[in-house]
Amino acid sequence: MALTADTSQQPERRRSLLRWLPAHRMFMRVFLVFGSLLLAMTALYGMLIVPLQQDSLLKVMYSQADIVSRSIIQACSEAMITDDFGFIVEHNLQVLQNNRNIRSVLITPKRGTIIRIAPEGWAMQDSAPQAEPDKTLENTTYGIVSNADGTTHYRYSTPIRFSGLSWGSIEINFTTSEYDANTREMYKQLLFISILVVLAILPVGYFFALWLIRPIADISQAASRVAQGDLDAHVDIARQDEIGQLSRSFNQMVDALQESRTRVRFYNQELEQKVAERTHELDELNRTLDQRVRDEISKRKEQETLLIHQSRLAAMGEMIGAIAHQWRQPLNALSLVMQNIRMQHRSGRLTEQSMARMQEKSEQLVQRMSSTIDDFRDFFKPDKHAVTFNLAQVIRSSAGIMDGVFNNHCIALSIDCDDDIEVFGIPGEFSQVILNLLSNAKDAVQDTHQRSPRIQVHASRDSDRVRICVDDNGGGIAPEVMDRIYEPYFTTKNDGKGSGIGLYMSKMIVENNMHGRLEASNTDEGTRFTIELDTPGRNSETASEQVA
Repeated sequence: MALTADTSQQPERRRSLLRWLPAHRMFMRVFLVFGSLLLAMTALYGMLIVPLQQDSLLKVMYSQADIVSRSIIQACSEAMITDDFGFIVEHNLQVLQNNRNIRSVLITPKRGTIIRIAPEGWAMQDSAPQAEPDKTLENTTYGIVSNADGTTHYRYSTPIRFSGLSWGSIEINFTTSEYDANTREMYKQLLFISILVVLAILPVGYFFALWLIRPIADISQAASRVAQGDLDAHVDIARQDEIGQLSRSFNQMVDALQESRTRVRFYNQELEQKVAERTHELDELNRTLDQRVRDEISKRKEQETLLIHQSRLAAMGEMIGAIAHQWRQPLNALSLVMQNIRMQHRSGRLTEQSMARMQEKSEQLVQRMSSTIDDFRDFFKPDKHAVTFNLAQVIRSSAGIMDGVFNNHCIALSIDCDDDIEVFGIPGEFSQVILNLLSNAKDAVQDTHQRSPRIQVHASRDSDRVRICVDDNGGGIAPEVMDRIYEPYFTTKNDGKGSGIGLYMSKMIVENNMHGRLEASNTDEGTRFTIELDTPGRNSETASEQVA
C-alpha cells in the first residue's frame, strides 16, 4: 500500500507510520473492543453452561431419588401395612449398602412409629399427634438443604399411598459430594478457558488491529490533504474487502470533486437563467392564486361531506354487526330450549313445570334480544342516561342467558361477586360487555378442546376502584395478535363464528362510556380480561369534569 505523492511528502509519511504503533488511540480502541468481546463471550458461556450443567446434575439426583423411593415403597408396601419393621429395616439397610451416596432414609407414617435408617444404624420413635394434616405427607418435595455444620445434602420426600389412600411419607437424603465436585470442576474448566482466551487476545488482537488501522491511516491522511484543497491526493490499497472498496470509492470521490470544480464555473449562468424562469412562474402563480384557493376550498367541502357520509355508513355497519354478534348466543340458547322441549316430549318427560320453566327461559331470551336492539339503537346517541346499578345482579343476569350453552358444552361457570358492590354506568351496555367476554371465553375453551372447560368471574372492590376479572382455561391469546384484538372486524375465529366487533364495542363501552379500563393478559391456563371501574362517587365526578 502506498500514497501517490511526490518525495516532498516523505517526512509526513514517516509521521503517519508512527501513528500505526500500538500507542495510537484508534489502535488501542480496536484492540480493547476485540478483547472485551472475547471476554464477554467467555463470561456468557460460563453464565449459560454452568447453570445448565447444575440443573442436569439435580435432575439426575431427582431421577435417582424417585427410582429408589419407588423401589422401597413397592418392596415394603406389605410390611408397612402389617407394621413389619424388621423387614423394612433390613430392606432399607440393603438399599443403603447398594447406594453409598444415600445418607439416610426416614419413613414417617401418619400414625405410628417413625423409622430412620442410616449406614451407621437405625432408630425408631413415636410420631407426635398432629392437629392438622402435614402437607409434606401429601406432596413430593425435593432440593438441596443446608445442614447446621455448613454442609449441604439433597432431600427428596414423597407421599406413600396404597389404593388411593395416604399412608405416610418417605424421605431420602443424599450426599452432595459428587454434585459439589462436578460444580468445582466446571468452574476450574471455565477459569482455564478464560486464561486461554486472555492469552489468545494479545497476539491475535494486536495483528488484527494493526491490519485494520494501517489502511485507515492512509485514507485519513489523504482525506486531510483533500480538505486542504489538494485534489491530486489518491490512495492505492490493494485489498478485496470493504477497506479496498473504500479506497477506490475515495479515489472516485476525488475525481468527482475535480470534475465538479470544473463544472461549477458554469453553474452561475445556469442558475441565473433558472431564477428568471422561477420568477416568471411566481408572477403567473400570483395572478391565478385567488382562483386556485376557491377551487381548493370547494374540493375540501366536497371531501368533508363525503367523509361524513362514509362515517355514518361505518357507524351503521358497526351497529348491525354488533346486533348480529349479540343475537348469536340468545338464538343458540333458544334453539337449545326448543330441542329440549322436543326431547322431553318424545321421552314423555314433559311436565307442566318443565314446560313453564322453558317457556319462561324463552321469554327471557326473546326479551334480551329485544333489549339488545334497544340498547344498540341508542348506543351512539349522546343522551343515554347512566345510573348506579348493582354489579352482582347484572353479572348474574348476563351469565344466566348463557346457562343453556354452558350446560350443553359442560362448561363450569363460577361467579364470585359481593352483593353490595355498585358501579356507575348504563346497565344494558355493561351487560353486553359481560356477554362478549363470556362468549369469547366459551369459544376459547371449545376451540382448544379442554377436558375440563372452566370460566371464572371474580369481582372485588378497594377504596376507590372496582375490578372484574373473567378467566378461562382456553390456552391464551397468541402474542403476535394480542395488540390487535380490539381492532374492529379483527377476529381469529373461523369464518362465520365471529365478526370481530365484540371486543371493540366492549372497549368503547368500558373506556369511553364508563371511564374505566379494559385489558387482556395471558395466564398459566388461558386468558384473563380485567375491567377496572371507579366507584360510583368518583365515576360520577369524573363524568361531570368531562362534561364541564
